[in-house]
Amino acid sequence: MTRPAIGLVLAGGQGTRMEASHPGPPKPLVRVGGITLLELGLARLADAGVTEVHLALRHRAAEVLAAAQEAAAGRGLTLIPHQEEQPLGTIGAAFHLRGRDATVLAVNGDLVSAIDLGAFLARHRERRADLSIATHDEHVRLKLGEVVADGEGRVIDYREKPVKTFRISSGTYALEPAVVALVQRNTWTSIPDLVRRAVQSSALVVEDPHDAPWIDVNDALDLAAAEALVADDPRAFGIASAEGA
Repeated sequence: MTRPAIGLVLAGGQGTRMEASHPGPPKPLVRVGGITLLELGLARLADAGVTEVHLALRHRAAEVLAAAQEAAAGRGLTLIPHQEEQPLGTIGAAFHLRGRDATVLAVNGDLVSAIDLGAFLARHRERRADLSIATHDEHVRLKLGEVVADGEGRVIDYREKPVKTFRISSGTYALEPAVVALVQRNTWTSIPDLVRRAVQSSALVVEDPHDAPWIDVNDALDLAAAEALVADDPRAFGIASAEGA
């Protein structure tokens, strides 16, 4: 029997870089294409068939919660808030979901993403994974020349400002109860911490590569890039449908 899926939106961060470069609302309530980052995440979960969403809160929690309740009601979602009295890291709030016989579909609250969460969840289930991590390739051009040498120090190549490719987490996860159980009560737990614990426990941890438009919005420059990305294809992010277009 397939477990039901419940959502977890991670929106408790302070967002210091965003506040410094784009003063105003807390980061989850920053708008891209006329819609808040928080509502974008809720819309994606609703489109995946999720009806129950848990929300991790801390910084300016009252403002974020009020907006989240309105957005969730408009999407037909049941919203369950969890306010952190102390910072619990990027996945510490998952402790509140221990004991639930459900797959937790967790998303960072500062993403502009066109990842199809329903398809992501389906692949997670098909692979019978305990933890799936959505990933994408990030290409970074070095500012300096790279000297390539062999084990004896003999130079075998010189690459001028090469482009390096790294496999990056896309801030989107599917967790089964065995992995959620590894999150301890009131204990700082980051995603890397949890991944390492899961691997060490012999859980099946897999990546799920995608090429969907995606950006992590942390400051004003990211916000400008996100606006351009959304303007190019708003329907890919659910914005047109969210506005009734």
